[in-house]
Amino acid sequence: MEKEKQVTLEVWNDKISINIIGTKKLAFVDYTPEMYDLIRNARFRIPETADTIANYKYPYSNEYKKTLHQISFDFYFGEELRKDAYSKGYIIEHLDNDGFNCSISNLFLLKKIKNTYKGWHFDKVIDNSKHIAALRIYHIFENKTFQIAIAFNEIYRNNHSGKTLDKIRLLYSYNYEIVLQDAELIIEALSNRENINFERWKEIYRFKDIRVDYEHEIELTEEEKQQPPGSLVFRDGHCYLLVGITDTSVGLITSIPYDKDWNID
Repeated sequence: MEKEKQVTLEVWNDKISINIIGTKKLAFVDYTPEMYDLIRNARFRIPETADTIANYKYPYSNEYKKTLHQISFDFYFGEELRKDAYSKGYIIEHLDNDGFNCSISNLFLLKKIKNTYKGWHFDKVIDNSKHIAALRIYHIFENKTFQIAIAFNEIYRNNHSGKTLDKIRLLYSYNYEIVLQDAELIIEALSNRENINFERWKEIYRFKDIRVDYEHEIELTEEEKQQPPGSLVFRDGHCYLLVGITDTSVGLITSIPYDKDWNID
């Protein structure tokens, strides 16, 4: 196969998808005309054996002698800053632990030893708790903030109002380590199904603003009750996902996007 056909690019809204033959998923970076030119000329390494395919965790450019996350990070922050950070024991952290997701909202610097701890504990709690709630951290480069976005996969009520929670988004100032510390405490509390009291959250967590969405209470028909998790239910022009896990079906929200143009006042 010709080299140029081994890597294909597509633009989806504000993302560039990169399909490298032999890999099992798409890679992503943010779209700008300049970034597109960089990626088009990157000459990504093609995994060709079973071992290289299995171990291909980070797309690598033969042209630039960089991984895709280094290309993306350098585009926004500069290669000099990255190399200086490397010399001080930092690495580029993939916030969602996916080495193919190289959008700048998924990248930030973290001390290597803290990244190792994150893999030992935080990432495992996130994975083991996804049937209760899906938690993601986002780096918003445009306004130098972070957000924690939480979506619930089982009935979880606000302890004060009694309403069923759907989504929570938390806005943070530009300090990833503080965000990571809070995110760990939050997902541990949710994994233990602790009561949620937002007045208490304001005391113990360090977010600057909060947005909460409550679930729309809908009455399922008898036919809808028999549908497996992952099915869709429609009401008044709106679509709702039946979440849950059975022996034969899975219907879970894995992440929700961050809110754009949300600034710290």
